[in-house]
Amino acid sequence: MLNRAVSLFLVLGWWTAASASGPIHLKTRNLTAASYASTAALQTHGPGHLVVQFMAMPRDEDLRELSRRGARVVGSAPDGGITISVDQPISLSGLPVDWAAPLMAQDKISPLLAGENLGGDPVAVLVEFHPDVHLRRAYQLLTQESAQILRHPDLAANHVLVSAARAALPRIAAFDEVAYIFPASQDLIAGNHVMACAGMEMTAGPVGQYVTVGSGWGDPGPDGVVQLAYVFAQMSAKLPVDSAQSEIMRAFQEWAKYANIRFVPGTSPAANRTVSVMFASGVHGDAYPFPPGGQVLAHTFFPAPPNPEPIAGDMHLNEDENWQIGSGIDLFTVALHEAGHALGLGHTDDPTTIMYPYYRFGAVLSSGDIAGVQALYGSPENVGQPVTPVTPVTPVVPVTPQVPALNVTILNPGTAAVTTTASSISLSGTASGGTGGLSVAWKSDQGGSGQAAGSSAWSIASIALSLGLNHITVTVTDNAAHTASTLEAVTRQAPVAPPPAPTPPAPSGPPSLAITSPPMSIVSTSDASITLSGTAPASVTSVTWASSTGASGSATGTQSWTAAGIPLLEGNNTITVEAYNAAGDSAWRSITVVRQ
Repeated sequence: MLNRAVSLFLVLGWWTAASASGPIHLKTRNLTAASYASTAALQTHGPGHLVVQFMAMPRDEDLRELSRRGARVVGSAPDGGITISVDQPISLSGLPVDWAAPLMAQDKISPLLAGENLGGDPVAVLVEFHPDVHLRRAYQLLTQESAQILRHPDLAANHVLVSAARAALPRIAAFDEVAYIFPASQDLIAGNHVMACAGMEMTAGPVGQYVTVGSGWGDPGPDGVVQLAYVFAQMSAKLPVDSAQSEIMRAFQEWAKYANIRFVPGTSPAANRTVSVMFASGVHGDAYPFPPGGQVLAHTFFPAPPNPEPIAGDMHLNEDENWQIGSGIDLFTVALHEAGHALGLGHTDDPTTIMYPYYRFGAVLSSGDIAGVQALYGSPENVGQPVTPVTPVTPVVPVTPQVPALNVTILNPGTAAVTTTASSISLSGTASGGTGGLSVAWKSDQGGSGQAAGSSAWSIASIALSLGLNHITVTVTDNAAHTASTLEAVTRQAPVAPPPAPTPPAPSGPPSLAITSPPMSIVSTSDASITLSGTAPASVTSVTWASSTGASGSATGTQSWTAAGIPLLEGNNTITVEAYNAAGDSAWRSITVVRQ
C-alpha cells in the first residue's frame, strides 16, 4: 500500500490575517498569509501537506488536539510553524492558528539551483520527501519525470539522490510529497562514504531542509559575548574519556574562534543555557530514539527559543556507532557539525560547508559556516579564543587546573587540506601542554605510521601518499598517557576516471502477471486450502496475495512463483495476486474459489 498524505482543504479556518507570530523563514523567502494571492486558489482537495502557522509556539495541548482531529505532525518550521499530514479534511477552528497553506513549488527549490550556478543539464540533486512518504511512492514520482535515481548507501531515510534535467525540477517540486530539492555534493555523486545528519530537532518535530532556523542564543554578557556552559553527562565506553572530551572541546573551540561565543564548564545537564553532551542508545529520554542498526549518528536540539529549556542545545550521540578519533566515524567531525546546531545553525544547501546535511571525515569550517555563525553572534576581536578547560560532571574525571591542555598543531603545510601531485609529503608543527615529556606520532588511513622527530617542535620528513584522499592523523601523548590529535587531509591528484555508466532506470509501466494453476478464473473445491502458481517477468521484485476473507501473504519466487496453503472458508473466496517491479508499478490478477 502506498503511504498517501493529506487533504489540503480545511473545512473551517483556512487562514486568518497574520498576527504577531511573524513569518516562517524559508530559504527562498519569508512566508506569511500575505504570500498567497487568495484563499480560493488554495481550495485544493486531495492528498497533500500543509504548513500551519501558530500565533505563538504550539503548546503540547495544541499538538494533542491536532492529533485528536486526525493530523500527524511531520515537521517543524520555526518560528511557530509546523507541517502536518492528515488523511481527510479537518477543521482548525478553535486552535490558535494564524494561517495554513501548502508550500508552493517555487519554495521547494534551493536558491543555489537558480540560474546557471550548477552548470548545464542534467544536474545531480537531492530530493527531500516529507517523512511520512513511502520510498516506493517517491521512486514512482521521480521516474514519472524521467529522473535517474542514483543509489548511495549513506542517504538519509527521506532523501533520494537523482540526476534530472534542470527543466524537470519545477515539475518535481510541484509534487505534494516533495518537501525540498537542493544540490548534491561531489562526494555523493562519486559514491564516496559520507555521514548523514538525520535532521535538526525541535520538540514539536524535525526541521525540514527548506527552512532557516532561529536567531541563536540571545542575551550576551557585558562584553558582548554569549556564554554557554557545557556538561559531559555520559561519555562513550568505546573511547578514552579524556580523549573524547578533548575532541568535543576542540569542536566547540573551532566555532568560538570566529564568533562572540564563550564555552565554560557547567555544573548540571539540566541547567539553562547548557549544552549537555550524552552518548546513548535507543530510547534515551527525548522524542527521538536512536533506531537499532540505523545510521543516525547524532542529533542536537536548537537553542531556546524555539526549543524549551533544559533540552535546548543538548547534543546526543548514538553509542551504538563505531566511534573513533582521527578515522572512520570521527568524533571531532561529527561534534563540529552538531555544535553548529547547538549554536542555532540549520542545514545549508552548500556542499562545501560543514553544516551541509552530509559531511565526511576531515571536513572543516568553511567561509559559509563562519559567515553563518557570525550572522548570529558577530565577529570576535580576538580570533581563536580557546575553550575553557573542562571539569566533567558525569563521569567525574579529575582535572588539575595547573596542567595546561594538551595540544598539537600542524604549521607546515599551513592549511588543513592540501592537494599535491607528489608521492609523499612532509609535516611539521608544535605540541604543548600535558604532563611531563611529549611524544608525537603519525598515522595514515592509507597505511603507514611512525614517530615524528622532536616534541615541542616536531617534524616528519616523509609520509607516503596513495592516489586520492589521504587522512593523516598526528597525535601527541604526554607522560600520563593523555592524547590530543589533529588531522591533515592530503589529496594526491590522479587522472580523472570516466564516470561510471549510469544505472538504467527501472522498467516503467505495470508488469505482466499470469496465474497458470489453477488455469480457470472460477474454481470449486472441498479442500480447506488451495495453492496458486504462475509467472511474471524478470523485472518483478515481489509477488503477494490477499484473500477476501482477510488472509494475505507473499508468494515464493517471482518469475515463477507459488503461493501455497491459502486458507479457504465455505462459500466464495476471492484471491487477488499482485506483482511489483523495482519502480513500484504493479499488476494484479484474481481468481474465485468456491469451497463446498
